[in-house]
Amino acid sequence: MVTKVIMEKLAENTDEATIGQWFRQEGERVEEGEPLFEAITDKAAVEVPAPGSGVLRKILAPPSSVVPVGQVIALIAEPDEELPEIEHARPQRPKAERRTIKASFGARRLARELGVDLATITPSRADGRITEDDVRRAAARAAGPPVLERRPLSPLKRAMVAHLAKGSAGVPVASASVDVEFTAVEAALPELARRLGASIEAADVVLYLASRLLPEHRLLNAALADDAIVVYEPINIGLAVDTDREAAVAVGVLREADKKSLAEIAADAHALQDKARSGHLAPDELADATFTVVDHGAIGLDRAVPLLGERQSAVLSIGAIGPRPVARGDQVAVAQVATLTVAFDHRVLNATVAAGFLRALKERLENFGPGETT
Repeated sequence: MVTKVIMEKLAENTDEATIGQWFRQEGERVEEGEPLFEAITDKAAVEVPAPGSGVLRKILAPPSSVVPVGQVIALIAEPDEELPEIEHARPQRPKAERRTIKASFGARRLARELGVDLATITPSRADGRITEDDVRRAAARAAGPPVLERRPLSPLKRAMVAHLAKGSAGVPVASASVDVEFTAVEAALPELARRLGASIEAADVVLYLASRLLPEHRLLNAALADDAIVVYEPINIGLAVDTDREAAVAVGVLREADKKSLAEIAADAHALQDKARSGHLAPDELADATFTVVDHGAIGLDRAVPLLGERQSAVLSIGAIGPRPVARGDQVAVAQVATLTVAFDHRVLNATVAAGFLRALKERLENFGPGETT
């Protein structure tokens, strides 16, 4: 039986995906459930399993093809089976805006010599004709510093650039920060690990307490949609993880985190982070985050302002925990401190709301005890 490989809907807000690579070539045998190809959306690269077993007889969408959801991209069948006729997917080509270009012969010759695209030049003459001086000025503006190398954008990098541009377009982002003592948290970790029989990290405690506070600070679990602020019902926390692949960031989703115990949050968070780093997050593990947490301390940053996720109003950054001077009445002592930063959409909430969440989180962290594990 011929199995049609169809581009599935990989995320709620995605109607197309880019083919990154095929893990099998035409003529090779594939087994149902094994990774067949890589699909890249504006959220992440996903390994898509084969929908059936047989020989990969025909690939209809080569790498870098942009494929709409529902399109057939390959055919799996036995060697002697007849294949149906299906149109090949075409690689996406940028649409160039065309206009009539008026330029003198000398300007055209000089543009070729200097590598200047005449279509990018705004003529200085009233009649719209490009002159040699126009070309020289354009070349001087475009020259810039000497270039060591040029690295073309891969499909994954193009998708990431498009996602970041779409997520930040027109969003007035502000941020608020607070320094938090982690002395109580770090003192509780050994007892928690012994009692729960699992590895618990300070960042897991932050996730746990943040999930408990978000139902009381709903505007941080919301987004602006058209002419209304939508407040989400579930507390789905996205865990942003830097990956080694092309400096990309993958965001696994910890669903209904406010209903999980500390042990469950730690186990699920560590599993999602491992999958993100290895590129094995499933499509349903990438969708529907309502709030995001970034552990910048894991890469040694004391403080960072994170980027907002698409259709989210806030994101929390955890800075590195380390010794810092703190006031103890009239005395100065040294304690384990980290900076927590919330970046937020100023159209949805303001600094007062963000500060209220940070103050509550600071209080819970600084007074944390091993009994808070439900």
